[in-house]
Amino acid sequence: MIDIKQTDDGDLDFTSGDLEIVEPTGQHQRDILLAAPGDYKESPAVGVDSVRYMLDVEPADYLRRIRKQMSADGQKVKALSCNEHDGKVDIDAEYEND
Repeated sequence: MIDIKQTDDGDLDFTSGDLEIVEPTGQHQRDILLAAPGDYKESPAVGVDSVRYMLDVEPADYLRRIRKQMSADGQKVKALSCNEHDGKVDIDAEYEND
């Protein structure tokens, strides 16, 4: 799968002076983590809504939601973890078609 390269903020990346084509798994994961259900008109069920889980003391619900959303997007999740100290989420997943 290929897609247009984005910056870390999700904007189009023109640092090379033109559009670039890249492998987008990380970009798609970021978009799904930040989106809330209903943000995408074409796919209203897509989105983890990570902000909702910021004050949650038990990360199991959050990790379950991430796994479900990544699987629904066509990714096979090999490993998933959340560091309780800094809140960083590590996702080891790839698209099954690749």
